[in-house]
Amino acid sequence: MTGTLDWENIILGFRLTTKDFLETVLGSLSESIIVTDLDGKIVYYNEGSEGLFGYRPEEILVRSIIELGVRKPNVLAEMRKGRTFRGEVLLRRKSGERFPAHIICIPLRDRSGAPMAMVGAARDLTEEKEVNRLREFNENIITSLNDGIQIIDKDGIITFANKRFEEMVGRGGGELIGRHYQRFMDRNVLESVGGSMETLHKGADKKTFEATYITKDKREVPVLISSSRLYRNGNYDGMINAVTDLTEIRVLKEELYQSEKLTLLGTLAGEIAHEVNNPLSGLILAVQMLIDDAKEGHIERKELLIELKDIENDAMRCKRFIEKILGFSKMVPEAKGLVNINDTVEEALALIQRQAKLDNVSVVKAFSSRPLYVLGNANQLQQVIINVVNNSRDALFPEGGTVTIKTSAVAAKGKRWVCLEIGDTGHGIPEGITGRIFDSFFTTKAKGTGLGLSVGKKIIEDHGGTITAQNLQNHGASFVVTLPRKRWKMSK
Repeated sequence: MTGTLDWENIILGFRLTTKDFLETVLGSLSESIIVTDLDGKIVYYNEGSEGLFGYRPEEILVRSIIELGVRKPNVLAEMRKGRTFRGEVLLRRKSGERFPAHIICIPLRDRSGAPMAMVGAARDLTEEKEVNRLREFNENIITSLNDGIQIIDKDGIITFANKRFEEMVGRGGGELIGRHYQRFMDRNVLESVGGSMETLHKGADKKTFEATYITKDKREVPVLISSSRLYRNGNYDGMINAVTDLTEIRVLKEELYQSEKLTLLGTLAGEIAHEVNNPLSGLILAVQMLIDDAKEGHIERKELLIELKDIENDAMRCKRFIEKILGFSKMVPEAKGLVNINDTVEEALALIQRQAKLDNVSVVKAFSSRPLYVLGNANQLQQVIINVVNNSRDALFPEGGTVTIKTSAVAAKGKRWVCLEIGDTGHGIPEGITGRIFDSFFTTKAKGTGLGLSVGKKIIEDHGGTITAQNLQNHGASFVVTLPRKRWKMSK
């Protein structure tokens, strides 16, 4: 039978014990046991005391208890009054090192009940205090982190959540602890999140994935979760999740996309002028001629209607082009829907093909004969296409050449993909920079921002796809975009 020793009763019974008991039983205890007279002279010192203080018995017996650092409080004064003392004090080892200890000191009484000596037991608190300090230190760090911290057990039950996580999901610890982690997530992400967690559960050490939490007031909070296996005593015991709020990051990302988009519009300013001014000039001239003919009565009703129809067609052409410019320049949300990649390419080319002709660049389209659908944001995908085609056009300047745009359906690794390839007949990507062209702020152009391709790469990756660049065997360069393909039926 095990339990905690009742030192008070044992020590109070010392007057009925023998010297043999002290030497054989108390002498072998791991705890420090010391007996002094009421003046503090040490008369008994066991093996536990030797391990705690570093003195051998012959070095410390008959010396004062003060040698062991017991100065305050005045424990001996309490013993003389017949009082028991319990508390934390600072003691000193033979090396001079001070250390915290918890002591119990009890007066030893004579046959008449008067105090005649003191028996003390001491326990070193150094390791315990260090553990508590580290625990408090770690808790302070976890509490002050800008990321949410969530710990879940092997069954997915939340066992810990720091203050930042509580703020992020809009719930207090009492509402989180003991609940399944999926209870607070958007239903649309449960399958993908569950798959990532299952990968960890089966042995993967780390996993990073995106998810969406639903707050108490029904707000959606997009997050990035970095999940790692948690071990206790060497055994898998659950997972610890570092949760980063992506709300602000997404806003900054959209602002970056918008900034680069406006830069593109600046580049297209000359083309916009051509696309609008030419029809307007024709419109103005046609209207002036009609006015003169009408004044002089030189135009018949049928001829007038034909002229007016031509004017309407040119005006509608300008209107449609301006609508495309306005649509492209808008700050659109990141929401995605089913997009026919062939239509998206056509919309993008409508904004840039006139300038391409002026630069003696012909655009050849080799589209798939059937619609190719992706889940995407048409505005952002147009931004990527315009950037890549403009890069190809710049590579062909001033000699001119051909830009070929192909779309096709491909299958790889058991998945269906849409492939968009944009190639040119230029001089190719200079040797040594192929691996850097997608880096932010890297450019070979005198007036380039160095953001076009890096932003494009980020957009494509956000769509679950890839974009690569390579030089063609004969001449020129090719950019290849792959995006997950969606079935036609999903668009209905």
